[in-house]
Amino acid sequence: MVCGYTRGLALKKADKEEREQFWERVWRDPGSREFWAKVSPEVVELVRTQSPKERPDVLDLGCGPGRNAIAFAQAGFKVTATDLSAEAVSNLSDRAGKLGLQVRTLVCDFVDDPFPPESFDIVLSIQALYHGPRAQVAHAIGNVLRWLKRGGIFYFTFPTRQHGEYGKGKELAPHTFELAPGHIHYYADEEDLRTLLGGFKLLSLGRHEHMREKDGVPQLASQWRILAEKP
Repeated sequence: MVCGYTRGLALKKADKEEREQFWERVWRDPGSREFWAKVSPEVVELVRTQSPKERPDVLDLGCGPGRNAIAFAQAGFKVTATDLSAEAVSNLSDRAGKLGLQVRTLVCDFVDDPFPPESFDIVLSIQALYHGPRAQVAHAIGNVLRWLKRGGIFYFTFPTRQHGEYGKGKELAPHTFELAPGHIHYYADEEDLRTLLGGFKLLSLGRHEHMREKDGVPQLASQWRILAEKP
């Protein structure tokens, strides 16, 4: 299923097409799919600590090729996964089919609103939600709040303003940089995240950092890991 902008932001068609083209190129690349194939330990722990009986309905928002959606589906959850890239969604559908898993997929931007209120018990968005200006991030978080059932949880990751890529590329707005055409990063500090999550009960907000090589140069990867609950 393909969905469009159903409510909220009026975005330029050209900007959306540029973002779509960027992510289609990323997920057509076998190297990118291989790099993002492994489920991160914190998501493994999240799957382990949740029950498909108590919180059965899961949304993977910005799923990429589907590593996290697959992990939840294998654990017995009922999973829906969305991504702006049709290539990513197709990869996920193919992989789920080969594993004998059922994952509902939609080609959607993270600011689209294709779901009725209180559709999900768990929403996760890993390495995805920050790919746009702050207004889009705020809009997407508002959607998540509406889609979650009461007592539902929201887990997502977000780059800090100490990240090694902060300040690189073309500055579009405060703390917002376009690293390549269609590839936008918004960086948040703790106060900003607490404001964005104003409708949630914040359960945990931690910062994870490690050194990595980027184009042969050591770089700090600095990331927020956030868990919040809908009251």
